[in-house]
Amino acid sequence: MTSTQEDPELGQAEKPPTQPTELPVDRTATNPSIADGTLQPSQTQEHTPSAVTGPVDFASLPGLPRLRYNILESKLKLFTIVFLLVAEASLLPIGLYYGLILGTTLRPGLVFAVITSFFGIVSGIEFGLRCLKLIRHGEKYRPRGATKWSFDFTHWTLSVAYTVMSAILIIFSIPHDPLVRPLAMPVALFLVQAGLHLTWAGWMNAARWPAPFKISSVAKGEVVPPFVLTCVEDVVGVDGDGGREYRDALMARYAASPRFRKMIIQQNWFWAVGSLAVGAGTLVVVWTVPERVAYGVGWGAPLVFVIIWTTICVVWVFHSLRREKEAWRAEHSPEKQGASSTTTQETAQAASSIAHA
Repeated sequence: MTSTQEDPELGQAEKPPTQPTELPVDRTATNPSIADGTLQPSQTQEHTPSAVTGPVDFASLPGLPRLRYNILESKLKLFTIVFLLVAEASLLPIGLYYGLILGTTLRPGLVFAVITSFFGIVSGIEFGLRCLKLIRHGEKYRPRGATKWSFDFTHWTLSVAYTVMSAILIIFSIPHDPLVRPLAMPVALFLVQAGLHLTWAGWMNAARWPAPFKISSVAKGEVVPPFVLTCVEDVVGVDGDGGREYRDALMARYAASPRFRKMIIQQNWFWAVGSLAVGAGTLVVVWTVPERVAYGVGWGAPLVFVIIWTTICVVWVFHSLRREKEAWRAEHSPEKQGASSTTTQETAQAASSIAHA
């Protein structure tokens, strides 16, 4: 009896795989890091899954590393965590603020004490679980070459962001009459920080600058990766339980496929521009409209932005992956590889004949 499997990238059933013969792929031509000498070919080939057949026929995609991860397999967990994070970062502060300010006689200091007490519960628990995974099960979740206490890059980035946001909420809610405008700023500042980080990584990657330190799976001295790539690697690898296997597969795919790299770079700038524009715009509005309106804008506008950008991103990535596979199939078909090999042999023979003449 045979069993069916799912294509992790599309979430569809596939037939039992056959074992195609993979044709060699020139990693130097497809990976600028290899061409620059910053990434060794062995790093891109290590733990690269073999091609399999399915709705997207991986038998006709020789040499294209497969990610083997289906986010829909954990859709209940994903929905629960996303809903709780959205509630903590937007819905709960807005609901408590307007509900307590307009519906009770509590003084503003007590209102913000209640709001601040709820902030960080969900994200704090998730962050703590992330720490435990990286410390206790590091061989499964940490990037290669990382020590027990060297968390991945996204972990350190989030640590800084959470510290700044928590400090703002605590400091400006202490006065007898809390400062409403600064208390409406945390999420907008988070967007600005993320946008600046995306811009820095995008610029460094475009200029082919070496990483000044280890960035998750990218070692010090290699070309700085787009921050979107690092976030996907770390979040799916740890929070999504993809583990080191997913980290290796993602980096192999990034190294092997020029169109995949192009998509990642486009997404990096897409989120960089959006985060900076919405974050800065929200801060301007917070400091120009009445306080009660400012609080709702500060905690609500970023949520609207994330919903719109995520929707566009999902559609964009889905179509980009489809086009990537179609192009890879056309460029690496056995017929084309065979023709290329024949042409190379004929050229070598002609050169040899000229040399002997």
